[in-house]
Amino acid sequence: MIIRPQGGTHQQIPYAAGRFGEHDEFLINQIGAASPFGSLLCSLGSDYALEVLPDGGGCSYYAGTTLTPAARLGKAWYIRDKESGALWSAFFSPVGERSDDYEVAYKPGQATVSTLKNKIASELTIASIPNFPCEVWSVKLENRAASTRTLQFTTYVEPASGASMETLFRDKERALLMRRSLDAGDPTDPECPLDGLVVFHGSTLVPTRFAVEKTDFIGDGRSLQNPIFLEDEHICGDSGTVPHPIASFTIEVELPIEGEAEFGFCFGVAPNPEVAIRAAQALSTQEAVQAAVSGSLTRWEDLCGGVRVETSDHVFNALMNTWLPYETYSGWIRERNAPSYLDPAKVADVLRCLYPISMTAFDAVHESLLSFAAGLSILGSYSPDQKSLVSLPSSELLWLPIVTARYVAETGDKSVLTESIALRDGPALPLKEHCERILRLGLNDDNRSSGDDRLLSQTIELWSLACGDPDLPPGSARVVGHKRGDGSEPTEQRSLPRRVRYLQSITPTLSDKGLLADLRDYLGSDEMGTGDVDATCSLYSALVEWTLGLNSTYEGLTLNPKLPGSWFECEVTRKFRGDTYKISLHRNAGSPNGTTSIVVDGEPVLGSMLPFFGDGKTHLVEVTVS
Repeated sequence: MIIRPQGGTHQQIPYAAGRFGEHDEFLINQIGAASPFGSLLCSLGSDYALEVLPDGGGCSYYAGTTLTPAARLGKAWYIRDKESGALWSAFFSPVGERSDDYEVAYKPGQATVSTLKNKIASELTIASIPNFPCEVWSVKLENRAASTRTLQFTTYVEPASGASMETLFRDKERALLMRRSLDAGDPTDPECPLDGLVVFHGSTLVPTRFAVEKTDFIGDGRSLQNPIFLEDEHICGDSGTVPHPIASFTIEVELPIEGEAEFGFCFGVAPNPEVAIRAAQALSTQEAVQAAVSGSLTRWEDLCGGVRVETSDHVFNALMNTWLPYETYSGWIRERNAPSYLDPAKVADVLRCLYPISMTAFDAVHESLLSFAAGLSILGSYSPDQKSLVSLPSSELLWLPIVTARYVAETGDKSVLTESIALRDGPALPLKEHCERILRLGLNDDNRSSGDDRLLSQTIELWSLACGDPDLPPGSARVVGHKRGDGSEPTEQRSLPRRVRYLQSITPTLSDKGLLADLRDYLGSDEMGTGDVDATCSLYSALVEWTLGLNSTYEGLTLNPKLPGSWFECEVTRKFRGDTYKISLHRNAGSPNGTTSIVVDGEPVLGSMLPFFGDGKTHLVEVTVS
């Protein structure tokens, strides 16, 4: 099924049309708009990210710094037939030649463009790498012509240095190093990009030549569409200082009839030349590049694998199993690189972005909890970088106890509650006291909306189930006793966030009346869920915790499903503390009476609590909803 943006023009979502593949990849064969899924490539544990548009546009970032130009094309990959001189690019840009076949496949953390042009099939995969500020490019060329072909593949990267750079080509390591000249600017000036960083570009094959100066690469009166460097094979760069730095390699391969060639490149940043060289050496073979690509994808599959669903709605399955968790995290990375990073309504996205993967990313969640608590002040302000101070609404602060309770429930580890963290301007407190102090601040907030009340009520309930009853002042029963609404209150506007409205347009499941009521109640007031991270996190959480009815507590999992009207059966896999629960949900064909029966490994279960085994095995759960 081809997915096209639908709905009124007020949605303003310029997404490209595409479809989901067999393994949840999002496939696009048109250019002119961004992909709704996966266009920002990132990896957990790395401050490096890159945007890849279907036409090849986009840029790279590191810790909020733009590494390549954002306003123009900063990277390109060229293919040239040496005999005929025919030139095209792996993506549509920058050469702009139409291909016989063209498709871009987005997966978490990577994008692959496949083309067929001049009887040469090419496949370029770009991937981010976990735990290191680097990207890799894996290239595969196949000759489908009736004669031998000699091809030249040329890379092009323009660092966003804003000044001259010192360049050094290391022939032995097949690596090009670049850094700003020591007299190019003030290293303490935050407006000076790339100061203190070494940019590196490596290749798995020996380059026939390289370029480091942009004017030499492009030539007079030309552009990236037809650079002179690709035509004049006598042009070659040299180590030294250049005013308009670029990094470019050309490698040459000869392909017999039906022959193939595979090779790769890397591009990234390092704190010094020694680390840059080690990184380039570690990625100097095609086997290492392929391992990095597959390892990046496997890592995301593991992170998104806490809950997996199988329904008759393939789009819904792809959203739940892959894209809602990934887009929640990548949305935070995108925000962090934007001017709205200090928006008070988005600061807690540093915690929200991990909530959908909190079932698997325990170390990242633990680190984020301690870091967020350390940035808090006595009055509830937050400092994300020790330089800025943001006053947060109580609803944003609640995400510290929300994610803490989730961490305790998923891991069964209450020792985190006793870890001591100093306030930014106050004494050191155990994490438990940080969280319960926030609950008390929320209760004392006289400006709470009804949506804030709902979130506070849900937070207190979650905290009680995971960490025990909180130390709350008398008179809080009104909030604690709040129940989920039925979504019918006429006095409150509950328009869904733009991102959710788009997702509604591509799968009918998200338009189910009962599901919508749950989602609106989960989002709360119209003031919430405005950002993409908040929207996708809330949607995923509502679907898992309310629609599927799967909730984690310190004692174990509870299961109380509310299946959409169009579902008659559903398969769910839930990982919990090393155990795996294979859950089969079925709707009784008779008249609904609101009851649910649960059988675990052939034994009936009373109530909604699934038994916790702790044996690391798979357990079969059969659920009948009447």
